[in-house]
Amino acid sequence: MLKKISLFLSAATLLVACNKYKVEVKDGVKIQFHSHDDNAKKLKDGDIVTFNIEFKNGSDSVLQSSYKDGKPAKAMIQAAGASGFKGSFEDGLRLLAIGDSATIFVPVDSIAKNPQQMLPPFIKRGTDLKYTVKVVKVQTKAEFEKEMKAEADKAKVESEKRKAMVPQLVADYVAKSGKKFETAKSGLLYSISAPGAGENAKTGQTCTVSYVGKFLDGKIFDQNKSADMPIGQMIPGFNEAMTMMKKGGKGTFIIPPSIGYGEEERGPIPGNSILVFEVEVLDIKK
Repeated sequence: MLKKISLFLSAATLLVACNKYKVEVKDGVKIQFHSHDDNAKKLKDGDIVTFNIEFKNGSDSVLQSSYKDGKPAKAMIQAAGASGFKGSFEDGLRLLAIGDSATIFVPVDSIAKNPQQMLPPFIKRGTDLKYTVKVVKVQTKAEFEKEMKAEADKAKVESEKRKAMVPQLVADYVAKSGKKFETAKSGLLYSISAPGAGENAKTGQTCTVSYVGKFLDGKIFDQNKSADMPIGQMIPGFNEAMTMMKKGGKGTFIIPPSIGYGEEERGPIPGNSILVFEVEVLDIKK
C-alpha cells in the first residue's frame, strides 16, 4: 500500500513539474516559462528591461547570444501589438517579471508575411524563432536615463585617459611586437610582411580581405576570412591602409583613435581606442 502511495506521489510530482514548464499560449504569445515568480515586480509599458538572451532558429542553431557577446540586451516595454502583429517577441516580454526566465516562440510566417520576401537560408518558413530570455533588471525611463548618463560620464573620463596614453601605448606595442613599423603623416603605423603583386588599391575600389581586428592587449573585436571593403567608406586609417596594399599583400596596421573611431564608443570599441589590424588582400575589384 505504501509503495503504491509513493508511486502515486512521484507521478503527481512529475506531472506538476511537466505542467509548470509546458509550452502555452498566453495573451496570444507562445511561451514556455522556465522560472517565474508571481510576487516579483511585473513589467509595465514604458519600463526599460535588461535581459540576457539566446536567439535560435527552428533547428536550434544559436544565431545570437548576449552571453557570448558579454553584454545584456535592453528594450522598452511596448503596448501589446505595437510591433505590428500579435504574438511578437515584444509582446512576450510583457508577460515577464524581474528574475523570470522563459522561451518566447515567434512564428517566422508572422514576421515575414509576404511569401515573396527573401529569407536567410538558416531561417525557414513554418518554423518558430526561439528567444530564451532571463530578466536581469527593470527600470523606469527616468532611472534608465540617470544610469546611462552616469555610464557616459564614466566612459568619457576613461576615454580621455586613453587619449593621453596613446603615444606611449603605441611605442610599447611596437617595441614588443618584433616587427618593423613605419609611420605615415596621418599617424597610421604600418608593417608590410608580403608586398603582393600588381598595382596598389585605390579609393573607389573594393578590396576583398581576410582580417583580424584587435586591441593592443590582443583581444579580438572583429574578424572575417573574406569581406569586401569599399575604400573611402571606412574609418580613415583603414582606408589609407588599403591604399598601401596590392593583391596578395599582407600587413599589420596600427590605427590611432584620431584616424579610427575617435572619442566615442562604437559597439565593442571604447572611445579613443588604438586598433591593430592584421590584413591579407585576397582580391581588388574596380
